[in-house]
Amino acid sequence: MVQLTVRVERIDDQTYRAAIAQPVSLATQGRTREEAVERLCELAKQRLSTGDVVQLDLAVETAPHPWVPFAGIWKNHPEADAWQNTLAEQRRQLDKTEMDTSCSRRGTDGT
Repeated sequence: MVQLTVRVERIDDQTYRAAIAQPVSLATQGRTREEAVERLCELAKQRLSTGDVVQLDLAVETAPHPWVPFAGIWKNHPEADAWQNTLAEQRRQLDKTEMDTSCSRRGTDGT
């Protein structure tokens, strides 16, 4: 027994489409939702009764991310901590300025 996930959609007032993508791509139509699904069931039985469904383990070679060679280049750099602290302080000042600006635009009722 094979369980299949079926997508059923209404095409128009008198037509429904039932479709599956795995293990083979199939689609049928019917006047009702049940008819479309029943047709798909019969078609799937026909297609899956011939041949075999097998699973493959496929080894895929992936290229390393192009930035990997640069990872860690700032580790133990004498100026890295100072640079990071400067950025953090600038971000805090910018956040405070944005907060002050947005609060000053509000009226006394908070809007």
